[in-house]
Amino acid sequence: MGQKVNPNILRLGVNKTWKTKFFEKKIQELPLYTFKDLEIKSYIERFLEKHGFILHDHKQHYSNSTLNLYVSYFITSDFNLKKNDTQKLMFVNKSGDKKRVQSVNNSLNAFIKPSGERISSTHFYKIKKYLKLNRYNDLQKLMRNNLHPMVNQQSFEMTNKLKIRSVFDQLFKVLNLFTNNKLNIVINFCCINKDLTFLKFSQTKKFSLLQKFRNTPFLKEGIELLFHVVYNKNSANLLVRFIALQLKKIKRQKLFFSFLKQALSILIDSNFSKVKGVKIIVKGRLNGVPRAKHKIISVGDVPVQSINEELDYSQTTVHNSSGSYGIKAWIVGR
Repeated sequence: MGQKVNPNILRLGVNKTWKTKFFEKKIQELPLYTFKDLEIKSYIERFLEKHGFILHDHKQHYSNSTLNLYVSYFITSDFNLKKNDTQKLMFVNKSGDKKRVQSVNNSLNAFIKPSGERISSTHFYKIKKYLKLNRYNDLQKLMRNNLHPMVNQQSFEMTNKLKIRSVFDQLFKVLNLFTNNKLNIVINFCCINKDLTFLKFSQTKKFSLLQKFRNTPFLKEGIELLFHVVYNKNSANLLVRFIALQLKKIKRQKLFFSFLKQALSILIDSNFSKVKGVKIIVKGRLNGVPRAKHKIISVGDVPVQSINEELDYSQTTVHNSSGSYGIKAWIVGR
């Protein structure tokens, strides 16, 4: 049987560098650093996946008594923020008085200036957007007091950042315990999907070809993630983790694979693409069939055996009710 060589290891020293750098003072320290590298990487992947993130890329640099970690991640739709905990409302009455509150009940005590005038229908629907369907009585009270809500977007963004920061604080505690508080840990986080302005510059006519997937749960998030796959380097792990995440959720894998092939072919042909070709292999009981088979998706030119090509490779295994799936991805840069 043929033995497959990891493409990343084969290209180290040619056009790839080690993601972990350290200076060993003794020969016995080499397996220790290797063990720490693997454990820290696997924990960061599991930690981010648990909280609704996908690891894009990571690097570890040891210098004296300091450990520098560089982590880039992608925020998925699983990272849900509760609307009641994050969104504050600012109510403004007719005279211009303002009051920022956390809930609607607190706002009713803020302005006790009843007026006989009825609120307009446009204001009615503006208020209705921010209330639950079972809060119709509160909506009537607001109409009698002639109040209308105004969302404070700045407070929403700040609470979003605080929520993410509190999640990463737990990561620091575990890493300090793992290193026995002997190292100063510095982590540089980078969110690759914090800016969504690429949709304004992309050609919306090309994405109209994906309208048959509009009722699927993976369309919006999939286009956003695949854009970063073809736009950023070292994105094979991001693509593999996304496929693994979707295989856990959906049962119609055939529809998902057709979406992958069409979306990748559209994005690779675009002007902003930094990728020449993508190859994906998934093995397992696809669509719940009794016998395992493999699915190959190849878009563009993927010269796997050319060492001088900038090729990124990643693989993973995912488990669901149908068994285990093996996922491999090759991404060739321009």
